[in-house]
Amino acid sequence: MKRLFALSVLVMACGGGSELPEPALTTEQTEQEIQLEATEGERGVSHGVRGATFCDYKLYPTLPVDLAPAIIERDRMYMSARPGVLFKYLPLRLPTATDPHLYSGGRYLLDTVKHAEEYAWWAPNEYRLDGVVFKDRSYFASTECTAYSVIGLKDFKDLRNRQHVVRTERFSLPKGNHRGYLESRWKDLVSEAKARGLASVWLVYNPEKRLAAIVYTMERVGPVTPGVPDFASASALESAPSLGANLARRGWEKTQDVTHFVWGLWFRFAPGDRGQPTLWPNAFALPTPFSGDGLCLVSAGENHKNSPSDCPPRCGNAIADRGETSVNCPSDVRDI
Repeated sequence: MKRLFALSVLVMACGGGSELPEPALTTEQTEQEIQLEATEGERGVSHGVRGATFCDYKLYPTLPVDLAPAIIERDRMYMSARPGVLFKYLPLRLPTATDPHLYSGGRYLLDTVKHAEEYAWWAPNEYRLDGVVFKDRSYFASTECTAYSVIGLKDFKDLRNRQHVVRTERFSLPKGNHRGYLESRWKDLVSEAKARGLASVWLVYNPEKRLAAIVYTMERVGPVTPGVPDFASASALESAPSLGANLARRGWEKTQDVTHFVWGLWFRFAPGDRGQPTLWPNAFALPTPFSGDGLCLVSAGENHKNSPSDCPPRCGNAIADRGETSVNCPSDVRDI
């Protein structure tokens, strides 16, 4: 996977200001939303997860990359507060010598299929910030969101620090009900993913659109260099044999096979942004929020004392106080 290293201006943007303070996480915070650590057993669905929404965004290379994490975090405080949203992989694929675009989106888990379907429509079409519908933002070349029901999901390695790259394979299915077959394949899929040393695997299905998809992650394959994206790990996952090979042998057409860096991990929003902060597994090389980016990140430990340029005095109390806006304190200003 060769990337245009000249375009790693994306990476250079990490140093735009002071680093954020390290958030102090309680055991309850790290366990309350979703399975964060590997557990034994092959339970297909854990922690009440029944729905998934996959969004894929193609972006023009005009996004101000130094401010992109602040834009992402501002969106998180509204998007992850939607009904049923529990978790999101925030993917990122960098430009290549033949394709100047960035690719991102989300691999979301939700509590029900109904909430997944509602989110898949709401996010691109109804979510509006600063008067602009999400899909109409100037840096988007295209947006697509699809809802699924979850056949199974399994973590083998700790979500917090051992899932660094993610691959998605999507298949177009013939007419008919394929849930039974997919359910019958789940145990074998888990066994193969575990044998390969993968970090996690999901299997999802949309009968109306006749789609099935597999999402799987991998831990980085070796040491990394600060400021240099981990292309070795991305290439290793991208070039590995397809985990969906049995689906392809069934005659199902593969319509997507894409590998991304895991740029960030979202969890459910808590009032005042007092919940689990975004995790940035590739922070050594990809941009992250910083003190001075204009957004108060309470979950990441920012407050008026340690980041006065970002945080109004009372930001984080879940009340819209004087001087707070949806730009500097979206944790409190919820009317958008």
